[in-house]
Amino acid sequence: MDEKKQELSAYPINFEIYAHSPQEAEDARMAIIAFIGLHAQQGRAVTGEKIAKALANWDSNPFVKNKIIEYFK
Repeated sequence: MDEKKQELSAYPINFEIYAHSPQEAEDARMAIIAFIGLHAQQGRAVTGEKIAKALANWDSNPFVKNKIIEYFK
């Protein structure tokens, strides 16, 4: 069976984030863009599906959960 690989496209997403200022929110936006770009340069796609799964399962590993919680204290 001849399966075609589905081509990825970029789609904008908009959401609100808690911040002390618009600059802090902009810094977060730029950090997310840099994170996606870094992984792309290393041959990994940060896709909507992968982000959704990672966020849904972030607390299933106690080590990962504790590290993430530390960042948000």
